[in-house]
Amino acid sequence: MEIIRSNFKSNLHKVYQAIEEADFFAIDGEFSGISDGPSVTALTNGFDTPEERYQKLKKKERYIVISKVDEEERKRREQQKHAKEQEELNDAVGFSRVIHAIANSGKLVIGHNMLLDVMHTVHQFYCPLPADLNEFKEMTTCVFPRLLDTKLMASTQPFKDIINNTSLAELEKRLKETPFNPPKVESAEGFPSYDTASEQLHEAGYDAYITGLCFISMANYLGTFLSPPKTHVSARSKLVEPFFNKLFLMRVMDIPYLNLEGPDLQPKRDHVLHVTFPKEWKTSDLYQLFSAFGNIQISWIDDTSAFVSLSQPEQVQIAVNTSKYAESYRIQTYAEYVGKKHEKQIKRKWTEDGWKEVERKRLNTQCASYALQNHYHHANSLTATGTVGKRTLSPSRAEAGLEARVSEELSDAELEQTDSCAESLSEGRKKAKKLKRMKKDLSPAGSLSDSSAKLFEVPDTW
Repeated sequence: MEIIRSNFKSNLHKVYQAIEEADFFAIDGEFSGISDGPSVTALTNGFDTPEERYQKLKKKERYIVISKVDEEERKRREQQKHAKEQEELNDAVGFSRVIHAIANSGKLVIGHNMLLDVMHTVHQFYCPLPADLNEFKEMTTCVFPRLLDTKLMASTQPFKDIINNTSLAELEKRLKETPFNPPKVESAEGFPSYDTASEQLHEAGYDAYITGLCFISMANYLGTFLSPPKTHVSARSKLVEPFFNKLFLMRVMDIPYLNLEGPDLQPKRDHVLHVTFPKEWKTSDLYQLFSAFGNIQISWIDDTSAFVSLSQPEQVQIAVNTSKYAESYRIQTYAEYVGKKHEKQIKRKWTEDGWKEVERKRLNTQCASYALQNHYHHANSLTATGTVGKRTLSPSRAEAGLEARVSEELSDAELEQTDSCAESLSEGRKKAKKLKRMKKDLSPAGSLSDSSAKLFEVPDTW
């Protein structure tokens, strides 16, 4: 059946039962894209570091529209806004039970090019995204201990050489052909649109569905390398473990994935130059400037700077020397660019920390002054205490399945403040450790030689 807003509460027990019975979960938030203001190229620079890409995806722009309205219209708009916010809050609180149930299950969660899906899910249903990438990694693995990105899986051996296009629609078509053996699926009665013969792409439910089909086909293909071959490979098999917790990074030339369980790849980039130039310059001007260096790749940063990748690292110093006496442009190595950027960040952080220290001392002085004055006040001054009532979000006792494991109480304040994050993170870490112990106890689905295992390692270099 189809679960929508109107029947969600009455069918929540069925959702819990489905989560209990599932081998894995496929998700798709259908986020069509994200823009960082007018310059979209700044979001998809080919030489972003994982930290830079995370910061760009995390950033949100707010646009304020100013219009003149009378008092009655203003009140009407305020009431509409409040009603809409309350409705969204109720929906979010309700659906958060499903997200928590999936997280508590410890089962594999699968997506296709799923970094944005994961970021939005963590932000909307757990905590605001942390400022630091490493904190985001820790938070994500606490919430979802096992994630798998089918776009990265399809871009890695042993699939890389036999799959030319990893977009979801094309991947689903390719995995129906030899040497793959797609699963046979019968659509439930009343859901003819989920027959893959009639595509419903970019509908979140359908995209999640075919993402799951793609995973099953690729996992089963890995089973052909076993001795004896295995026709069905479970989501709990050690064969798919090398693809866990590595999320595909879109349009980054030499860092294919974000590693949630450790440090990210750090390519040398000794063949990359950073170039600054007048705002009037176009791509053709850069090609003309580097025409003597053969094939190049250009990744725009903004209107006045870009990265230029040369085919041969030994040409880098020659290119740098050509700009020493140029007036309209400057060329520096990638290492020099990173070094200067790091220095600026340290200086800015020192300045910010310095102002924070000044403000802290000022507040301490005010507090001390206030305490001294308060010492002379009579003890009969009134003190107001506020009590925040608890709202239970636990399912009723009649509901079965995972309900008991996800029942919890949340206060109204916890829905708006980040203080609740500490508690959920602490619980998440415990769950993550428990799941890691469970993973160690899992036995492989068949014998696998050392040489075959290497086929499935996600490489350190691309």
